[in-house]
Amino acid sequence: MLDWIQTRPIVKDLLENERNSNSGKYSGERCFLSAYQLAVLVDKENPDVRGKLPIGGKGVGPDSFSRQIAWHLSQEIDGDYFEGKLEIGFFSQSGLEDFTFDGGHQPSLNEFSMFRLREI
Repeated sequence: MLDWIQTRPIVKDLLENERNSNSGKYSGERCFLSAYQLAVLVDKENPDVRGKLPIGGKGVGPDSFSRQIAWHLSQEIDGDYFEGKLEIGFFSQSGLEDFTFDGGHQPSLNEFSMFRLREI
C-alpha cells in the first residue's frame, strides 16, 4: 500500500516545478502530468517510496503505484494540502493506435488522468 503522507510532498514538488518550456504565450506555465508520469518521476527521485508496487501500465491491474497516485490526487482536488490549486484533466485516446512511455511501457486507460497545480 502506498504511504501517501511520504509520497504527497514529492508529487507536490513535481507539480509545482514542471513547466512548459515552449516559447510564446504559454511559456513557463505549469504542465499537466499523467498519473503514470508522476509515478515514474517520483520513483526516479526516491525509489524507496513505491516499495514493491509496480509502476503501472497496461495489464498490471488496479494495484499499481500510478493508479494509487491518481486515486489519492483525485481525493484531494478540493483539499487544503494543495491550497485549492490542484486540477484534474483527462487525456483522450481517441485516434491513437499506440502510446508508450520511456522503455516501451504502455499505460492503462486509468493512468491517463492528468494533474497540475494552477497558478493562483
